[in-house]
Amino acid sequence: MRNLKDWLTGYLTYVENTESAAIYHTWVGISLIAACLRRKVFFEFGRIKIHPNLFVVLVSEPGISRKTQAISFGEDILKEIPGIQISADCTTPQAMLEDLELAADDAVMPDSTMYRHSSLTILSGEFESFLGQKKENSKMIVTLTDLFDCKNRPFKYRTKHSGSNIVPHVYLNLMAATTPESLASVLPATAIGGGLTSRIIFVWAGGKEKKVDVPETNPELEELKQLIIQDLAVISRIAGGYTFDTTSRQWWKDFYNNYEERDPNRICQDPAFSGWYSRKPTMMIKIATCLAASRHSNLIVSTEDFERGLRILEDAERTMGKTFVAVGKSDVAAEVDLVKGVVQRYKYLSEKKLFQIVWRDVDAKKFDNVMSTLTRRGAVQRMFQGPNGEKEVWYRYVRE
Repeated sequence: MRNLKDWLTGYLTYVENTESAAIYHTWVGISLIAACLRRKVFFEFGRIKIHPNLFVVLVSEPGISRKTQAISFGEDILKEIPGIQISADCTTPQAMLEDLELAADDAVMPDSTMYRHSSLTILSGEFESFLGQKKENSKMIVTLTDLFDCKNRPFKYRTKHSGSNIVPHVYLNLMAATTPESLASVLPATAIGGGLTSRIIFVWAGGKEKKVDVPETNPELEELKQLIIQDLAVISRIAGGYTFDTTSRQWWKDFYNNYEERDPNRICQDPAFSGWYSRKPTMMIKIATCLAASRHSNLIVSTEDFERGLRILEDAERTMGKTFVAVGKSDVAAEVDLVKGVVQRYKYLSEKKLFQIVWRDVDAKKFDNVMSTLTRRGAVQRMFQGPNGEKEVWYRYVRE
């Protein structure tokens, strides 16, 4: 028996009066469900089994959207669920694989057979620290890419001292936070668009949801928290294969047959997400499975779950193009985004004041290149007279 009609709605009510962007709470909630379903749950997609693990990375400029706070609320709930293996400090592929090996557990499936799996959720408030620096993280990126797919075979890896180790039936779920500048420091331009980044749902927010002077609690919230924990524990006991009902099967066929990954009118126009769009249908199934589990345990994904999942995913698509603004082959990509942000904040300021603000990050030579780039892009307008007739260079923000 469950206490709540829909677990995700209950969770969003619980975290409503906080400063974190609402879109962050939605994706943290879905990630918590994915963490609890583990490898013992899958969607029966014809000859394929699609597991509901997700890689979700919350993105914003430093300190403005409370992304780490959103993850902390989720972690506070998740750590109360028995049997859920959480790792917050995997800083090397070796450490991550060791944690996965230690997470091995047995599940009783609906046909009463025992199923051994290694399901782990990684929580990282600083995704860049988890990935490591560009020159050293190629192995981590390749390992994460391989593990995400939940391949139908044990995962083998070699150690320095004990030879080959085997991890049975891997299920890796990831929830992390970062900034565009931090992504630029760990992801080479050649890594954008395919491989790992095409498997990540990047969730961008441009600011806090609201100001909360004192995040008070009360008996009603504490009671709701306990109901949320109890129902998430029920969700964690689900095992078996989800499937379509008659209506949702037809909905899916219509959606998939009309879906074009190269659609010129897709929501996110950034070419860096072309690989991501090839995986969007799979993401849809994963999310819909989590949303079905949020409402019941009957192993059916309904049209309601698919439609709701599509709305949530498309909400993230609208802003995810801002994720890689600081990543590129240009040696001033990060600085361009930094300076544009300053001009956007002030709306209108002199070149002298602008340089006084950014000089620690952008030297004089780069500054000229940055401003030329921004004006040619049409992001800012260069003016040669100030508001009071000053004969000096001023910049005005222009919405792109």
